[in-house]
Amino acid sequence: MQLTRLCALALAALCVPSLAAAHITIVTGPATANKTGQKITFAVNHGCTAASGQKLDTLSFQIDVPTGIDPTSVRAMPSDFGATPTVARTGTSVTSVKWTRNAADLQGDDLAYYEVTLRLKVLDVPFTRIPFVITQVCRPQGGTAADDVTVVWTGPSTNPEPSPVLVVVPSHAPGWNKLVLTTKIAAADLGTYFGDAQILWKGTAAYSPNATVAALIAVTPGASALSTDLAAGDEIWVKY
Repeated sequence: MQLTRLCALALAALCVPSLAAAHITIVTGPATANKTGQKITFAVNHGCTAASGQKLDTLSFQIDVPTGIDPTSVRAMPSDFGATPTVARTGTSVTSVKWTRNAADLQGDDLAYYEVTLRLKVLDVPFTRIPFVITQVCRPQGGTAADDVTVVWTGPSTNPEPSPVLVVVPSHAPGWNKLVLTTKIAAADLGTYFGDAQILWKGTAAYSPNATVAALIAVTPGASALSTDLAAGDEIWVKY
């Protein structure tokens, strides 16, 4: 690699990540591996639909703590949704967090958007996707527990109610980072795990999530666009 070529391409980068909104989502973007004190915010984009077709407001929202999260690090933030969360533990490990609203505050339709936040540490599991199981309970305005509708958000994206998934990117610092991969990364996933990078190099092949930089790679003498999978053991250079 020529340093001047690396710098010229990196200076052209401007990364603007985008997030899609649907179902229950994580709106804070990817998390960093092996980093303490990260805030992960979940969006409750809609309530539930009763068998009658009635749209119901959300009464409670529970997040189970999955593998890949340090369970001793989990702290629940109060929310406008339910001011005081209930934390379930096994010893010092948090197993779930639940926010419950005052039933008197329920609306007569599915009209509101809510957010809840956990502060936690993601373990050293870069290049993974961590699914969270969410239990959402909805109730008609003025109803009782007998009228509750429960939706469990779990499983892959092909499910009607899929788990929200936390993308874990590698620990890195501003500037150039040398990474030796411990796992395979499909070419199609480069944007998922390096969406906040300016440019990535493997030998003379480069990738950038920025369209302008990607176009420069294509016309830079001696460089080529990285289009193949990365393998465990590969050495890459990434500028953030």
